[in-house]
Amino acid sequence: MKHVVGFSGGIDSQACARWVLDRYPKEDVILVNSDAGGNEHPLTTGFVDEYSANIHPVVKIQAIIADMWKTEGFAETKGYVGTDRLTFDVMGKIKGRFPSRTAQFCTEKLKIFPMLRWVEENLSEEEFIRYSGVRHDESAKRKHIPEHEWDALFDCPVRNPLIEWKKSECFALAKTNGEPINPLYSLGFSRVGCAPCVNSGKDDITHWAQRSPDMIDKVRVWEESVNRTFFAPCVPGIKPRLSPWGKVEIFNWVDEVVEWAKTDRGGYQFKIISELPVASCESKYGLCE
Repeated sequence: MKHVVGFSGGIDSQACARWVLDRYPKEDVILVNSDAGGNEHPLTTGFVDEYSANIHPVVKIQAIIADMWKTEGFAETKGYVGTDRLTFDVMGKIKGRFPSRTAQFCTEKLKIFPMLRWVEENLSEEEFIRYSGVRHDESAKRKHIPEHEWDALFDCPVRNPLIEWKKSECFALAKTNGEPINPLYSLGFSRVGCAPCVNSGKDDITHWAQRSPDMIDKVRVWEESVNRTFFAPCVPGIKPRLSPWGKVEIFNWVDEVVEWAKTDRGGYQFKIISELPVASCESKYGLCE
């Protein structure tokens, strides 16, 4: 029996990997990482490499354009080469928009489908079970996920062993085992899987702008290339206006979102802290001691 864990470089997947490694022979544990279509920070990529070299090997996979469709050869009918790499911006061009909280197709196209393809190519003769680090307190959508499920897509059991855990427990497990932790957490970020995530909150957006403005520059280029906004409407006070794609609607470009992220009280009061020098460590999870 093989035990397959999706390893994003975030603390939940890391804790899930440790939970599995503590219970099953290491030679039967397979950690799989997708680079989210190139939308990762170099610190996350470096952390995954460090973990792979020193804790447990991580199989690195990449999404390809064919992962956008279930029909073999369909990519070619759309003018694409199916085996070419699927990047975050190309995914946006194909879909005609970027993902959002209500249409988070990035997880499926950039992580789930590439993993499915890898499993079909490498574990076709093996029995396996998948593990996920989802937790009930992450969101309302995940609040009722059971610990044991059947995955019809992978045709295998799925276990979610951390569903009752708190995030602090995930960090504690890694620290107890002497494992490194993604350094982005010590820099104040709450989401580290993508840089940035389409669902990033104000704090993370401010941190990206202050600590890694190249990530904001990247999004700006993507918005110009795809001709769509990266973030769903979130900036209050913006009136409906004519978009470059020919519709009168409310929308916000990345630079508008960055300015809004520097405010509080509904966007009307400027946060003085956003203008202060950036601290060397701003972890929300007690990682700076």
